[in-house]
Amino acid sequence: SVVEGINSFFTVLQVIFGGIGAISLLVAAIGIANTMAMAILERTREIGLMKAIGATNRDVLSIFLGEAAGIGFVGGVGGVALGWVSSQIINAVAGTYLSGQMTGGMTSMLATYTPPWLPLFALIFATLGGLLSGLYPALRAATLIPVNALKYE
Repeated sequence: SVVEGINSFFTVLQVIFGGIGAISLLVAAIGIANTMAMAILERTREIGLMKAIGATNRDVLSIFLGEAAGIGFVGGVGGVALGWVSSQIINAVAGTYLSGQMTGGMTSMLATYTPPWLPLFALIFATLGGLLSGLYPALRAATLIPVNALKYE
């Protein structure tokens, strides 16, 4: 009965943290899309020049999708690094506290554990999230008409 109560508590905790993560992901996706849209507005003449000298829609699309994926990847690296550092701090603090509470022979204990596949999955997910967030602005950039883009001020 006690174990079931603890399990239900942790299930609720996982749902709450999952909701916070989903909201953060949505905010990040909107931020990436906004950044890419502003980059396209600022570089409209550059896009027109690229297309005027022979760049195809696919070339322009790949440039902006690469930038969006790069933004997502850098954000993912920052998130993984922050999570790892936080985990190490929690382990150090909890280990110090728990070692003072124990009277037995246990000297090492982990309060947090990250499976080895999780950071890699997080980086791939962040990169794909950035790629998807930049898809609409990149498509808009790729379909600009060169003459109109060169006239843009």
